[in-house]
Amino acid sequence: MVTEAQDWKIRDIVAKVIDEAGEDPIMAGKILYGVKDDFERECAERLSRLENQEFICLHRRRTDYPDVYEGLTGHVDDPDDIEVVLDAHDLSVLVPELILWTGDGAHIVKNRDVILNLTSLSDLRYLGDRSLE
Repeated sequence: MVTEAQDWKIRDIVAKVIDEAGEDPIMAGKILYGVKDDFERECAERLSRLENQEFICLHRRRTDYPDVYEGLTGHVDDPDDIEVVLDAHDLSVLVPELILWTGDGAHIVKNRDVILNLTSLSDLRYLGDRSLE
């Protein structure tokens, strides 16, 4: 099972469950249910913070930035991701040194140089890359 989980983001969790449960599948199931409950509780807490108007403010883009959109079209394959970049660019016009943090490695991070050249973003970083913290 650990071999199958080698590329999973939860690999460390699976390995810990196997270490604790050993050969007992019932115990492994109990441990996984406990982890699932903890994970769901953490997600609910994070959602609550994001819905708190004192914690987050919303920004509505003021323009379509057709030149930036066109420049991204040949590189970023997902139109929704282009919209995310345009939103970040619009905010970066108002907020100097804005960094876009994203978990989208396939469309956004892959095109980091292009995005930084076309936008006012100060930097673009991948959420999974701890070396940039």
